[in-house]
Parts: sequence; structure tokens; C-alpha cells
Amino acid sequence: MMKIRTLQTALWTLFFCLTSVAGYAEEDNFFIRLDQDIFDAIYDEPPRSEPLGTAMELGTYLGDGRTMLGVSLLLMAYGGDTHRDTGRLLTSTFISTGVIVWGMKEIIGRKRPLDDASNPAFPSGHTAYAFAGATLLGNRYPKLRIPLYIGAGLVGVTRIYLGRHYASDVIAGAAVGTLTGALVSRHRGTLLAWRF
Repeated sequence: MMKIRTLQTALWTLFFCLTSVAGYAEEDNFFIRLDQDIFDAIYDEPPRSEPLGTAMELGTYLGDGRTMLGVSLLLMAYGGDTHRDTGRLLTSTFISTGVIVWGMKEIIGRKRPLDDASNPAFPSGHTAYAFAGATLLGNRYPKLRIPLYIGAGLVGVTRIYLGRHYASDVIAGAAVGTLTGALVSRHRGTLLAWRF
């Protein structure tokens, strides 16, 4: 029952973020103004205050797709059977999350807060990877669930602090990641039967 509620919550959150971003060009949109206000409150322009700026720069790498893939490869290469299975599931989560995030970025095409038009912002890929990993690993290792979700949440904050995303990008990334991680966890038997 808990996993179904997680899926429902993630879907509703994603729906909410999509509807609020649908009119992102409209400056009088309440959600766009709220997004900008949250961004302005968290974003720290360079030069950033030390040591917080350095911690944020390092913390954002926890949500990098290469970090997630590296953890999954380490689990598969050096773990026992349970850890190998976790590594394989983490790889499936990585691929699924990447495809969904890339597709949404290409379809929606929202600009980043600092107007980097070459790389769309919505949803936050780093946050999606962090929450996907936290959801999957939290289901596999329940004692680590709370620290994993705290870490994933901090990755989302780093993305705003560094000026790379709005809050709705981060929230949508968290929803996509949670949804993907929960779906992979739910269908782990099918995925683990497939050898790769």
C-alpha cells in the first residue's frame, strides 16, 4: 500500500509541476512568480560564500548520472549476489530516469534561470537521479532510507543554489525520480530475470 501511495503522490506532484510550467512564458502566472521568488531566495551569485559554496558544488555531483552509474557498477563488480542485483536494478533505474528526463526536457524546452538556452531545465536531471537512487536503494536497504532521501533533497537545493534550476524543476525531478525508482523496485523480479 505504501508503494502505491508513493506512486500516486509522485504522479500528482509531476502533474502539478507540468501544469504550472505549461504557461512559463506568462509573467503574470502565480506559479512562475513563486518559482522566481524561491529561486531568488536560494540562489547565491558568484563569488559564493565559503565554505557553503564549495559544499554545494560538491553536493551537486551526488545527483550526477555518472555518480549513479558508478555506484551501480561498483555494486555489480564487487558485491555479493544481493549487491549485484541492486547494481543491476540501479542501472535500470538510471536508464529509465535518463530517458524520461531527456524526453521531458526536449518536449517542454523550459529555459534555465540564467537563460542557458542550449540545455533545457525542466525537470532537473540531477534531482531525478538522486531521488531515483534514493527510492531504489531505500527499498533495498530500509535502514538507509532517511539519509538517502535527505541527501537527494540536498541535491535539489544545490541545483537552485547554483542557479541551474527553478524550484518546480527540482520538484518535478524529485517526482520523476521517485516514480522511476518505485516502479523499478516494484517490478524487480521481472527486471532481475532479464540478464545483462
